[in-house]
Amino acid sequence: MKQNDMRFKYFFLFLIVIAFFSADFVSKSSAFNLGDILKELEVEEPRGPEKKEKEQTKPQPQQQRQQQNQQDQRRQEEPLGGILGTIIKDKKTKEIIGVLGKSIKNLQPIQYKEEKALGGAIATQVFSRFGGSYNNKSLLQYVNLVGNSVAMFSERPNIPYHFAILNNPEPNAFAAPGGYVFVTTGLLRKIKNEAELAGVLGHEIAHISQKHTLKTLQRSRSIQGISELSLSLMDKNPAMFRNIINDISTILFEHGLDQSLEYEADRVGTEFAYRVGYNPRGLEDFLKTLREIRGKERSIFFKTHPSPSNRINKLLREVLPNYRDIGKYRILSSRFKKETKGKL
Repeated sequence: MKQNDMRFKYFFLFLIVIAFFSADFVSKSSAFNLGDILKELEVEEPRGPEKKEKEQTKPQPQQQRQQQNQQDQRRQEEPLGGILGTIIKDKKTKEIIGVLGKSIKNLQPIQYKEEKALGGAIATQVFSRFGGSYNNKSLLQYVNLVGNSVAMFSERPNIPYHFAILNNPEPNAFAAPGGYVFVTTGLLRKIKNEAELAGVLGHEIAHISQKHTLKTLQRSRSIQGISELSLSLMDKNPAMFRNIINDISTILFEHGLDQSLEYEADRVGTEFAYRVGYNPRGLEDFLKTLREIRGKERSIFFKTHPSPSNRINKLLREVLPNYRDIGKYRILSSRFKKETKGKL
């Protein structure tokens, strides 16, 4: 009981601090548009642990050739493994990819600058395909406030996140690598409270924090034979860059991510929202709304995600039982209605 009370106290202190700095925060995040994406790609650097990640993957010049030769020899002798071996279960698919195994396994982890360049290119396509930006400054401020609050408690809090509203009546949400998150006006109209909004944004933030799109991309034919995907390489080979962007677009807008990754984003995103102090049932409650409208309203969301019923069942069986006294956590219906009234 005392532990929960302390959580609520810290939660409200956190909101007070956020409100105090909201003027500066809004100026940096609310005007999220195509021009800002292009500027961000040029000037913004990762902070904290992300830099360490980059430094750790950079080989020492004197040892590079010797280590590479040793690694190449081992890879020639090893069967298909790593990410491919654990994720891909189908025998025929393994055999096909096994032919390309050496070149794919040579790919080093994609670093933040490259991730952001890819995400920025995808973000421009999102704006183009889904109605452009919905320009309501105060509504955008509110979505950014909730989204960045959740992102601060994610597993990648040290990268900048940007939240945009798309002028599109279909309920949908997208996450592009590098910290770009989009929600449609159609989705916001279906949400009933702030806990639901936090749950939805938490799901998208989880895709970014867990690098789901990048992990899927690393199995793509567009980057076979590449040992390191760098900005200089993408500049020198525009055709390759276009192919990569096309692959990501196909994943996000047509086929969707693997269902296991969507379920993981539900689980992880629920935890992120809970860490802020939101009721962990927020995402589940919103999925109930989607279940009701499925088949009645159009949205590519239903094509690219597991069915709402399956997602709800997963949450009820495997996720929500981990949280006690759920009813004590905040839903914030009144604040959501106040912040969105007359703006959608």
